[in-house]
Amino acid sequence: MIAQELTAQMSESEGVEFFESNIRPVLVRECYGCHSNQTGQAKGGLKLDTKQSMLLGGDSGPSLVPGDLEESTLWSAINYEDYAMPPNKALPSNVIEDFRIWIESGAPDPRTGDSKLAIRGTVTDEDIKRGKKEFWAFQHPRKSEPPRSARSDWASKPVDQFVLAKLEENHLLPAEDADPHTLLRRLCFDLTGLPPNPEQVSWFLEKWESDPDNAVSHVVDRLLESPRFGERWGRHWLDLARFAESSGKELNSTFPHAWRYRDYVIDSVNEDKPYDHFIREQIAGDLLPTKRDREWTEHLVATGFLAIGPKTLTEQNPRQFRADLIDEQIDVATRVILGISVACARCHDHKFDPIPQSDYYAMAGIFGNTDTYYGTLDIRQNRRSSDLLLMPVSQNLSFNKSLETDDLEKLTDELARVSQEYRELGRLRREARQSKEPSANFQKTQRAFAQAGNRMAGLKAVVDSYEPDGTPKSFCMGVQSNDKPADANLLVRGEVDQPAQKVPRGFVQVIGGKKPKIRSNSSGRLELARWMTDESNPLTARVMVNRIWQHLMGSGLVETTENFGSTGLPPTHPALLDYLAVQFMENDWSIKSMIREIANSRAYRMSSQFNAVAYESDPDNKLLWRASPRRLEAEAIRDAMLDISGKLVLQRPEGSDVARGGSSVVRNGQLANTADLLGQLKSSISMGEQGKASRRRPGMANRRTRNRFSNRDKGPSTDPRAFYRSVYLPVVRDSSPRSLSVFDFAEATMVVGRRETSNTPDQGLYFLNNPMVMELSREFAKQLMEFSDDSMEQVQRAFLIAYGRPATTSELQAAEIFLDDLNVKGSNRQKKMETLTYLCQSIMAAAEFRIVN
Repeated sequence: MIAQELTAQMSESEGVEFFESNIRPVLVRECYGCHSNQTGQAKGGLKLDTKQSMLLGGDSGPSLVPGDLEESTLWSAINYEDYAMPPNKALPSNVIEDFRIWIESGAPDPRTGDSKLAIRGTVTDEDIKRGKKEFWAFQHPRKSEPPRSARSDWASKPVDQFVLAKLEENHLLPAEDADPHTLLRRLCFDLTGLPPNPEQVSWFLEKWESDPDNAVSHVVDRLLESPRFGERWGRHWLDLARFAESSGKELNSTFPHAWRYRDYVIDSVNEDKPYDHFIREQIAGDLLPTKRDREWTEHLVATGFLAIGPKTLTEQNPRQFRADLIDEQIDVATRVILGISVACARCHDHKFDPIPQSDYYAMAGIFGNTDTYYGTLDIRQNRRSSDLLLMPVSQNLSFNKSLETDDLEKLTDELARVSQEYRELGRLRREARQSKEPSANFQKTQRAFAQAGNRMAGLKAVVDSYEPDGTPKSFCMGVQSNDKPADANLLVRGEVDQPAQKVPRGFVQVIGGKKPKIRSNSSGRLELARWMTDESNPLTARVMVNRIWQHLMGSGLVETTENFGSTGLPPTHPALLDYLAVQFMENDWSIKSMIREIANSRAYRMSSQFNAVAYESDPDNKLLWRASPRRLEAEAIRDAMLDISGKLVLQRPEGSDVARGGSSVVRNGQLANTADLLGQLKSSISMGEQGKASRRRPGMANRRTRNRFSNRDKGPSTDPRAFYRSVYLPVVRDSSPRSLSVFDFAEATMVVGRRETSNTPDQGLYFLNNPMVMELSREFAKQLMEFSDDSMEQVQRAFLIAYGRPATTSELQAAEIFLDDLNVKGSNRQKKMETLTYLCQSIMAAAEFRIVN
């Protein structure tokens, strides 16, 4: 009671006197030997000889949080909880009580010695002004008049006029139009990621004969209206957003709610949400004004863009973890939206672009005032656990079942029992650490303590995910601004323990544009989002238009899609890039309108026919004298195999989430953990054995879940989830499904604007030996046998389904020889089926199946 009164009544001068009399002598005597500038020792990265160094802390975080005992590692250390300091002998109880009084009174400390270091970089104001004035990417795009050409029949649209002018300037001509079969297949794969079916081919051929322009325009409109469009183009954005459902790195803890962000992206693309809105929602959705809870819920989910990146959850130093998290957010925001890597200025001024280190920390101040919620469990191995955001509007999904109140009570009671066990084991562990008993006793207690902590974390996560009546809560990943915004310190060489001067929150100076003022009570994130999407920003529209062009034409007008800086490549058609960027903004930032503009052009319609003269002049086809043949992405190859075999699930059955994969296998794995916990409780109660500790690590991919996204592809089963589109497959870092990884699936730990394209023996072996390929070949053959009993009609149908074109005479002859050699014309239907399966597998394995010409 006396101590509480002393804490409450201590004035500033009394607090300083208390520190000098009761705290400083203990620190000097017991701590400075290992943690001070005077001795040159900083064990664990911790120094205790200045106020600033105590607040900064060491590898385990701030050693001192004034007024908060629980968050002060110094307090837990002198109590021999997580650490034992001093290591040889615990402090007397009266000294520990003095530290309690001091911390709770605000930790008054007169010691100086804080860093007065001020870093001045090499990038000057003059460099920044020169960059704005002279470098093309930092100047505002201008919409010039499309050049005229004598070939007005070919170049009737602005895109074609710009392309043709560049070709004529280099004495080249565009290739002829692609044949209608090739063009329709190109359109279908580019816009939806699926091949055309025979009925679509027949309709298109008929319309093409009378009016090719109208036929193409109609197909483009229909494909843009299809839900498949969002699944295809949403995946392009997920590559950039480094989407995954686990943290990656050493611990690789799962993100069970990442799927909500994936679905948000797909839905936004399908509804043609204006791109500037799309960006603002992902950067600052939690700060945007809304009128309805449902809209705010969507905006919260959108901020998962900033939360979904890879994380080193085993990082001991919370300041280092925080700095790395902010760095990752700066990197993804600037590279994806602005096409510039500001993260290069973390440790020093940017080496090539006029971006000073202070600009990086101006943005670090913005993201440093943001709390990130990614939802990993507080288990012993996870040093950087996180909560989730509770969604304002619950989503009643079929996979998320309510719990009976009796079951919820059992889980709650078990949580209380395990929590008590955890506290008791903590007490025994402290006693064992302080005692002179053999270390084996301490190790045994330590293991039991860790197991109880893990089980408690798993139970708490389950209990907290339900309302008291058993109704499941809806959570999402995302971010929120904190209540006390502050500027960030510039860090010398990016080192968290070497802070220099504070840098006011702000934006990248050289990029320009209308920059809103950041109020003192604002994090600056909403202002950042508005600056990024203002029409005066010279980069945002250019970068997105360039990405759209790349996905349709095979290569961007700026080939280095994430690097519009001085080390990136300049645009091949600068006037065209600017024209499209301005038009993009004029058309309300509509992605579909921009795709429609490009897909209806004659430039898009060109064939991939080789021209030796043009190749000698432009071997990389930078001038666009023909269409560039492209290998399909991994998802399109898998989806095409499912589609032609008739097994692809597209329509969602009533009351089911199958078409979206039941949300996610990763999420379902967490739900399986809930069912397992209930099963264990019921078993233990029936056997009279209360609470056997589970050895499973909560929040990690358990065996059941891992088998569902392991690196092997098994053949399709009766489970319809085996047949949904590849965009809904689980994306667990370091554990991609074989059908995706073998075809250069996007690396989910980084921003991927353009995927690698390899040609390896593994890909051929995949088509030859993979159980999934063999099973789908059998399903494909089954379709053909149901279509006709005639072998040649089956072959013709197979080519039309797989390649979108009829088989040539030579292909029919080769197929006939192949079938004859295997005696397919015998009476044994099973043998016919087996032989036709081999033919179907050969059709899938051919290069034409995975190449778009």
